[in-house]
Amino acid sequence: MKRDQKKQFVKNFKDILDNVGILVVTHYSGLKTTQTDELRLKIKEVGGKFVIVKNSLMKIILKDHNISKEFKALFNGPVALTYSEDEVSAAKVAFNFSKDNDKLLILGGMIGDKFLEQKDVLEIATLPSLDEIRAKLVSLIQTPARNIAYALKFSANKLARVFNEYSKLDIPKENKPNEKPETEAKPDEKSEVETNNENNKEIEDK
Repeated sequence: MKRDQKKQFVKNFKDILDNVGILVVTHYSGLKTTQTDELRLKIKEVGGKFVIVKNSLMKIILKDHNISKEFKALFNGPVALTYSEDEVSAAKVAFNFSKDNDKLLILGGMIGDKFLEQKDVLEIATLPSLDEIRAKLVSLIQTPARNIAYALKFSANKLARVFNEYSKLDIPKENKPNEKPETEAKPDEKSEVETNNENNKEIEDK
């Protein structure tokens, strides 16, 4: 790499560090070119990159950043970086690739200014990807919506059946104001009080 290219690399990578979601440091010693190409392609598919770096350049890049000594100490030997804009994808791809290719060793990483130990990166790698999270959220949102729509449809149909059955019932009409109640005595019928008065009068006459 020429001097101008090194300067450009340093400048570009400083910008990357300011915007990257996660940065994973790996050792790639023993990987074949075909394997590194495969890993590079897998990282690219999730919007990230796999870059083989020179440790001397990385020390220059990290010099102006408030980064822990533990992270800087990772840059020894054949180092390659995987990074992505989100905080999960690069770690997940590197971890899955290392399960089938034991020559790729995950050393640690960084999210923002926070140093990640190897166990931290492996834990992040087991988290769902953003696409999986989005799919899960859509499923959670859509399922209640379907249930609500079904419930509303069911209630409307049930209510319609109730009204239909109610209309079939033979319910007596209320009495109108000018109608006499059924309990009113008829003209030719005497009340119980009148009958008693007549009986008492007959007894007095005797």
